[in-house]
Amino acid sequence: MDFHPDLPRYSASRVNLYLMCPRKWAFKYVEGAEPERRSAAMALGRAVHSAIEYMNLELLDGQRPEAKDVIRVFQADFEFELDMGVDFKSNESANLLRRQGTDLVFEYVKAYVDRPVEAAEVPFTVPLMDPETGEVFPYNLHGWFDVLWPEDTIGEIKTGARRFDENTLARKIQLHAYAYAWRQLYGRDASIKVVQLLKTRRPELVEHDVRRSVSDDAWFVHLVSNVARGIEAGAFPPNAGWLCSDCEYQRACTAWRGDRPRCSDPEPIGDVLERVHLPVV
Repeated sequence: MDFHPDLPRYSASRVNLYLMCPRKWAFKYVEGAEPERRSAAMALGRAVHSAIEYMNLELLDGQRPEAKDVIRVFQADFEFELDMGVDFKSNESANLLRRQGTDLVFEYVKAYVDRPVEAAEVPFTVPLMDPETGEVFPYNLHGWFDVLWPEDTIGEIKTGARRFDENTLARKIQLHAYAYAWRQLYGRDASIKVVQLLKTRRPELVEHDVRRSVSDDAWFVHLVSNVARGIEAGAFPPNAGWLCSDCEYQRACTAWRGDRPRCSDPEPIGDVLERVHLPVV
């Protein structure tokens, strides 16, 4: 079944952001608010991802890039991120993150430079349909595959401080999206390999092999549909919790007073009571 180009498109990252905090979603995608801060850890992740993308594109062109060249791409992109301005936590510094990123990129090159790549940064758009009932939803799912390896293997690259456990992997919305999109596109199951680059004292690369079932697909499309309906209804309440301390819209959220405009000329209470046939005391 082909997607309809005029239908709204939702990505796993947008769905996940709405689930984390609808108010943050609205600041970013409805109101276009400028972020108040830029996370240094996120800047590191973007620079690492950029270097890995460069390596994969080189492999696609039949080249075998050296680690020093891939590291050079990381360092240039990380310096660009620093020039844009980032906020460091108390246990972070530019030198520390630069060294961590260099080590992580080196570990990735060492592990994957000889692995054939079939495609990199591949966009997809597929219709949203319950595979168990055939119900079609008026939305499309859009996203990108980080890297595709032989034998229907989708690679997802993540930087982080701690290893994913099985429960975390089972809940990852991005992995649901990959598996669903692959079945929609090719009619067969995908093997998803999550590659974690861990910012531990001794840099570590950890692989997780993940699969999703057709019943997982059905759960996922209903989740996306429910999120889409919440967005269309303008339901953007803040989700106060532990994530607030690192939110890039923290001050804007503190100043938030609801989405409805206040009435500039409220109706006199006596008129209201007369209209509903209640005595004016």
